Amino acid sequence: MYEYIKGKLDYALEDYIVIDVQGIGYKIFTSQNTVKSAAIGTDTKIYTHLVVKEDDLVLYGFSSREELRMFKLLISISGVGPKAAVSLLSQAKPQELAAAIISKNVGQITKAPGIGKKIAERIILELKDKIDTEHALPQTENIAPEDDISQVIEALIALGYNYNVAATAVSKIKDTNRPIDALIKDALRQLANM
Repeated sequence: MYEYIKGKLDYALEDYIVIDVQGIGYKIFTSQNTVKSAAIGTDTKIYTHLVVKEDDLVLYGFSSREELRMFKLLISISGVGPKAAVSLLSQAKPQELAAAIISKNVGQITKAPGIGKKIAERIILELKDKIDTEHALPQTENIAPEDDISQVIEALIALGYNYNVAATAVSKIKDTNRPIDALIKDALRQLANM
């Protein structure tokens, strides 16, 4: 119904924000990442999704299209409601969650409150083919070739892997004379096969 809502951020609490659009306050449930990125009193654009219940209309929204896209993918899974999806997106950014799904990292997914092992496994099973590897890559700058391997390991650590697991995955990459984004993709593929 609403693609986005743009207005002044009136106030923000832990799990929702209120956007004032010409005197009407829209209560929008959101992730902690979106709450943290919002500044009270500033013009804010929130990408939204309306959830229609038997007795209620609830608006969910996020500061980026990527976060909204991940929310929609999550709620398409049986057993994952909007609150669970918001919990997951509060725990991890969309890129981090995509990387956890691609690499089948159940432990990373179950860090979110209310998400158990069975739900995490269902999320991985149902979304692994729907998520593009590009969405799992952290934004990195091009750096000197001699630093590529350490940067790939650092990127994997930022995604929740410990150093030894990340280093092992990187050591299995055959051709390391490529751009960092390609090396990270290869490392994620290695992790999925470990």
